[in-house]
Amino acid sequence: MPVLHTRDGDIDYQDIGTGDTTLFLMPGWCQPKTVFKKFSELAAVYFRVVTIDWRGHGESSTNGQDFDGAALLSDALTLIEHLGLTRIVPVSVAHASWISIDLVESLKKRIPAVIFLDWIMNQPEPEFFASIRDMQNEDSWQNARDDLYEYWLAQSDSPVMIHHLKTEMAESSYQLWRLAGQAIADAYYKYSSPLLRLEKLRNPPQAIHIYSLDRSDKYLAIQQCFSRKHNFFEVKRLETARTHLAVLERPEDVLEEILKLL
Repeated sequence: MPVLHTRDGDIDYQDIGTGDTTLFLMPGWCQPKTVFKKFSELAAVYFRVVTIDWRGHGESSTNGQDFDGAALLSDALTLIEHLGLTRIVPVSVAHASWISIDLVESLKKRIPAVIFLDWIMNQPEPEFFASIRDMQNEDSWQNARDDLYEYWLAQSDSPVMIHHLKTEMAESSYQLWRLAGQAIADAYYKYSSPLLRLEKLRNPPQAIHIYSLDRSDKYLAIQQCFSRKHNFFEVKRLETARTHLAVLERPEDVLEEILKLL
């Protein structure tokens, strides 16, 4: 994999495919870019596909200091400018989507569309914040993480899913999970929900939320209502996937929805 050297550490990334439009793939916090392995191969038939490993994640390094979402935004912008990308569609897993919206504001007309994958689009339940608080404690973070793994799996016995969560993501340190919790909670406290954050955008690009884990019809209806009021936004609940990571579980179906949008 190519590596971009920066003063904050080395950014490991993958750059495959060709085309005027680049899918810029952004894993979630505490997640290596391997979550996009199969998807990126499929998508490279249609687009240039760049996948980033955030600082301190996967094969990327860090200077050891704490960092936040603004630092990850800096990583994304640094890599985009290094590669000279001009027409970019961010594709972000879960809470990396806060960074996608920041990219939209930073790059404006260079982003014609943005793809959110399995993000909590409304105000989370209190249990969500309780889990984040547990991740701030060195004695309880692993139990909180493991509970998330089971919830995200949704009883799936997929070897690919289990390996990614319990082997690849499990390599992330207590520091990363602690920082992730802080950054994610801060974003919800500041904006209340991603839908309210999207409302603040001026001249927003086309956007779609593709998800599979939350099967609540009420949750879907909230997003459909937002879509009716804001014609730039679409939502698609996949019926072929059940886990938190549809892009890993059913990459071909996620790509199909993106092709429809673009």
